[in-house]
This record gives sequence, C-alpha cells and structure tokens, in this order.
Amino acid sequence: MDVSTVSRRELLIFCACIFALLFGVYGYSLGNEFVHWDDGLLIFENPIVQEFSFRSIYKAFTSYDPELYIPLTLLSYQMDHLIGGLNPFYYHLTNLILHALNAVSVAWIGWLLFKNKWIAALAAFLFAVHPLNTEAVVWASSRKDLLSAFFILPSFALYLNYSQNGSKRWYGASVIGFLLALLSKVTVIFFPLVLILADLRNHRRIDRRMILDKIPFFFLSIVFGIIAMFGKEGNATLLVEKILIGSKAAIFYLTKVFLPYGFSVLYPYTKPIAFSSPDLAISFVILLVLVIVSIALWKRTREPLFTLGFFLLFTAPTFANFAKGRDLLHDVYFASDRYAYIGSAAIFFLLASILYRYRSKVIDAVCIIVILMLAFLSYRQSLVWKNTETLFRNVLVHYPNSHVAHTNIGSILEQRGDTAGAIEEFEASLAIRPNAAAYYNLAQIASAKGDRVQAVDLYRKALTANPNDLEANINLGALLLESDPAEAIPLFQAAAKQKPNLSLIHFNLGIAYEKLSRREEAIAAFERTLEIDPSDAEAREHLSDLKNDQ
Repeated sequence: MDVSTVSRRELLIFCACIFALLFGVYGYSLGNEFVHWDDGLLIFENPIVQEFSFRSIYKAFTSYDPELYIPLTLLSYQMDHLIGGLNPFYYHLTNLILHALNAVSVAWIGWLLFKNKWIAALAAFLFAVHPLNTEAVVWASSRKDLLSAFFILPSFALYLNYSQNGSKRWYGASVIGFLLALLSKVTVIFFPLVLILADLRNHRRIDRRMILDKIPFFFLSIVFGIIAMFGKEGNATLLVEKILIGSKAAIFYLTKVFLPYGFSVLYPYTKPIAFSSPDLAISFVILLVLVIVSIALWKRTREPLFTLGFFLLFTAPTFANFAKGRDLLHDVYFASDRYAYIGSAAIFFLLASILYRYRSKVIDAVCIIVILMLAFLSYRQSLVWKNTETLFRNVLVHYPNSHVAHTNIGSILEQRGDTAGAIEEFEASLAIRPNAAAYYNLAQIASAKGDRVQAVDLYRKALTANPNDLEANINLGALLLESDPAEAIPLFQAAAKQKPNLSLIHFNLGIAYEKLSRREEAIAAFERTLEIDPSDAEAREHLSDLKNDQ
C-alpha cells in the first residue's frame, strides 16, 4: 500500500489535470442553451432567482421548488444571476467548476480510505469523465445534485479525518458540511448510515463514543426529513413499487458504469410495476444476490458491502420519484442519471482498488485509454443537451415510446411556425398515451385557426386527463363565456384556487356572473380584480356600471 504523503506540488498538479481535462470535455457545452425541462421553473422563470435581496433570500428558505427544499441551490442561482443575468453560460460554468471540485473531493476520500495515491487519482478521474455524470454537469437544473455533493463529499472526508485522527475540529466541520448538503438537496439524508458503514469498514470499535458521534447527523436527518415531507407529494403506500423500480434503477446505474451508452433525460417505464414483469423481478433478484454475497464476503473483505451500501444509501432516496407528471395517470420513469452522481464514486473506488492489485505498465496504459474514451463519450453526450430539441430527439432515439418527448418537440415546432409538424408530434404523443399537454397544445392550434368547436372539445379532453390544468381551465372558460357562462364559472373557480392572485381569472368570473345577472357576485369578482390590479380600467368600468344599476 502506498502510504507516502501527498505533497503540495502533487496536489496542485492533480487539480490542474482534473480542471484541464474537464474543461476539455465540457468546454463546448458551456455554450448550451437552457432547456425547457425544469430550467424555466428553477431559473429563467423563477422570480426568487432573478432578485438578490433579503426578501428573495427569505423566500428561498421558506419555499419549495415546488417539491424539494433547496434554499442553497436557489442562492447559488442568485449569484449566477448577479454575475451574468440569464446568460446560460454562467450557470453551466458554475456547474462545471462544482463538478471539478467534487472530483477533487473524491480523490481526497479515496486517499483517506486507501492511503494510496494511484487508487485515489484513478477513482477521481473515472468520476470526473464518466458519461453517467454528464447530466449532472451540463443540465443547469441539476445544480442541486452537484451542490449537495460539493458539501457532502468533503463532509465525509472530514469525518474520516476525524475518525482516524480524533480531531474535534474536523468533526464539527463535517456536521456543518452535512447541514449545507441538506440545504442544497435533501436526498443525502441517509448520510449518517454511510458514516456507520465507513466506521465498520475501517474496523472502528463499536462503543459509546462511536454512537454519540452520530447523534448530530441523525438529528439533522430527522429535521430535514420532516421538512421534506411538507413539500413532496406522497406515495407512501407504494412500497412494493418503490422496491421494484428502485431495484431496476440500481442495476441500471451499475450496468451503465460498465456499458456507458444509451443515456437519456427520460427513461420511461410502461410495463406493470409488479413481480410479473420479468425485468423488474430479475433486477430485484440480482440486487438481492449482490447484497447477500457482499455480506458473505464481509469477514474476508469489507469493500463490497461498503461499496454497495454507499451506493444504495445515496441513491435510495430517489427511488420514490418514479411517478411523475401532471396527469391523473402519472408517467413512470425508472431512472435519472443524476441520481447516481454521488453514489457512483463508491463504484469507482472499488474498481480502482481492484485494478491496483494487478497494476502494471499495461494496466496503467489501459486506464489512460479508458479515461480518454470515457471523456470522448461524455463530450458527445454533452452535445445532446445543446438545446431542448436535441435533448428530446435523443430521448426518442432510445425510447420512442416517450409521449413527453413528442409533446416537447411538438411545442418547439409550433413556436417555429411548423404547425403541421407540431400537430404530427402531438398526435404521436396521444397515440402513446392520452395526456393533458398534447390535448392542450392541439386545442391552442385549433383556437388559433378559429375552430372553436374543436378547441372546446380538446380543452375538455385535457381537463379529463388533468382537472388541475390551470391554462386549460382558463382558456376553456374564456371560450365558453359567450355560449355558456354558467359552465365557465366552475372552470374559473378551479383556476382561482390554484392562482388566487391572477386578476384575469377574477375578471372573467365577473363577466360570467354579469352575463347571468348575478350582480352581487359580479361586483365581488370585479372588486377582487381591482384589489390585485388597481390599474385595470375595464374592470373598474364594469364595476361602476353594476353599482350604478343598483
């Protein structure tokens, strides 16, 4: 084992190599656009990000995204906005710098675990350039994954330092690092269990001190677990589904480490989520076998169980995220590359340690070739994220059954003026599964053509798929104002529950009540409109006429 110390010169050279390699791999992607896949929600349409003040900071710490509690991530976006406004370059640059620093932290952990520079360096380079991590690096919305890793990896290194050297200074810094990681993204919540696993791996004696060391970490996990519960839509009853999809996801990530191709922003799953689906059953069995074998090998070597435990504990919190979408019938996605970001480090530690046992000039050469090949694959994968269209066309290459990809491409074509192409994509989306987004977009096209009957029918279908579709409620209500104001009212009321401070909704309600001679309700609606927007002259005129007629 290489137990020599790492000199400052070696450290600087290593860091320079990591940064140079990563800027070579991802430098071109710094020119990528924002993509219309959470980037709007989190960044360019998010008022919290586009303001830096006590009010916006308070808002960042008292709101969700809308499901995750990520105040530090929002603050990091605020810093990007202060520097470069809404220029995507600065957001991508921050992501790339964070990833490079995370790779350095991986090397630090590798050194503390193995006391071997070769193992630490190889694991860090594999982590840095593997295309499984490309999504986390080049997607601006994946900042929360990078930022949580930026804090949790040093936190782990500091804890290892403390457990090996006994310095309380490192221990306190580790706890703070965990807190900052949780404020970036709560999915590191099982970190205290990782620390226990690391102690056992390092043959630390189980005593009172070891147990007391974990109390602050478990306390933070409990607090942030409670915070997370208030933001996340629950599917707590779907335990079997989580286990099955989680097993498939875990095996998928492990497979992608060794077969790094076929990456996609969406991995739709359309089969029944049950043991009757062979791929789910096989994944579950394989994962169970890996756990059993790792436990059986514990006395001989603790690396397999530590590796598997580290990997699973950092990916398991994401296993509940398989049902997504706005429709009543949610789409199911079994994986997302960024979810394996932190956990993948353990796999690279194990691979590097195995290769070191057989190290030779040939192994060194093979490792260099593999790193360069992975770097090229990551560069190529980064081009997929150039813009929204290239992103979703890549999805269809690998998963042609993704109705979401068809809908997103249709929206792009519609914005470009290619109405025929857009309709074709929306219809392809509906052929896969009826969904609110495709119906809504087709209704918009029909309305623009003046085909009111078809537009009404399509809006109704959109609301059948998703009764809470705000825009569909408003637009259908507007179309029905003339012909059936009574039917329009519940549509506007549903919209008002979602957006109570949108003046247009209350104005339309006022018009509907007025048409039905429901004067008092009309007056109340127009007064509410003016409370929200005192400059609305049309609402003021309607209100004046109603009061004069009393």
